[in-house]
Amino acid sequence: MNTPSLRIKRLETRIIDHPIRQDRIIVSPGGRHDTSRYLLVTVNDDEGMMGYGEAATTFLWSGEAAETAQWIVERLFAPRLIGHTFDHPGEALALLDATVYANPFAKAAVDTALWDLWARQQSVPATRLFGDREPVKVIPTRASIGTYPPEETLRIASALWQEGIRTLKFKIGSSDFDDVARLRAVREVLGEEPVFTVDANGGYQSADAAVAAIEALLPFNVTMVEQPTPREHIHMLAEVRRRIEVPIIADECIFTSGDLDEALDCDAFDILSIYPGKNGGFTHALAMARTAQRAGKSCSIGSNGETDLGQGAMACLAAGLSAFPVERIACDFPAVYMYERSSVVNPLQLRNGNIQVPQGVGFGVEPESFK
Repeated sequence: MNTPSLRIKRLETRIIDHPIRQDRIIVSPGGRHDTSRYLLVTVNDDEGMMGYGEAATTFLWSGEAAETAQWIVERLFAPRLIGHTFDHPGEALALLDATVYANPFAKAAVDTALWDLWARQQSVPATRLFGDREPVKVIPTRASIGTYPPEETLRIASALWQEGIRTLKFKIGSSDFDDVARLRAVREVLGEEPVFTVDANGGYQSADAAVAAIEALLPFNVTMVEQPTPREHIHMLAEVRRRIEVPIIADECIFTSGDLDEALDCDAFDILSIYPGKNGGFTHALAMARTAQRAGKSCSIGSNGETDLGQGAMACLAAGLSAFPVERIACDFPAVYMYERSSVVNPLQLRNGNIQVPQGVGFGVEPESFK
């Protein structure tokens, strides 16, 4: 079978607000958030077939907003893509990389849409085009719990536990709360069965501070520590890894393949948090996962709060690649427990703490707003 070319006839964008469940309101250094504003991207070929992508933008994370992503996609990317033909989505992404520096989530929305379209043109699941194993059907979910007092932390953890989620990721490092008391409160009530991981989002400003904080939490059987040190200091992360016994997840410090090379050079992590938005495209995320695996590292899906639309592609990435040992390392898929409603026609399902990987052609999801 001849592989079809990607000839792009039209590219459309739409900004959409997704309401967050009232009992899951996000409180961050940027303030209180009861909605998430993202950019949806759709690309069309000459036959009217469509592919979909999503830019889950936040200023605090990558310096992008839905509005800035929309401007870049419409004013800079669309003229370079519309009317042109590509043999592979990666060719189009290389053009975007040569057009705009950074802005990874804007690029990822377009690149993911092109992958989705390319698979739909061939009437196959996207995993057929990149996978190295029979795609897994379900992926255990890791649920994130923000920085709250012990009683609120326990309330949220208990609710997630009741929904079947067995891996809990506690945000730590805020000077306003006692992390030891927070984890103790949950362990005392839920017992030893929940898998505890922690994520400092780069909150500790020195290796000594990070190591001291982590060691204080180890009595509660913490199994993984995510990004304890600032994103700008990969060597500091490597120092923390040398000094503690639990695996380190690298997230904010590795956006690009160059970041990954540097982190591998100093052996800074055990597990790489990957997702297309952060990595500037599905194409880049795929390549980086393979690079990490060749270096003997494992991968896990991270998240910037994507909706079902973005997480459909992320679930397929993890399902199709052996770089993601999902049977022992859960992935971040918050859409199923975070939002009041789904963004897609056939919502992702959460069953017994597992995400059901979307089936069907492409990434298996279609946005409700385009229907």
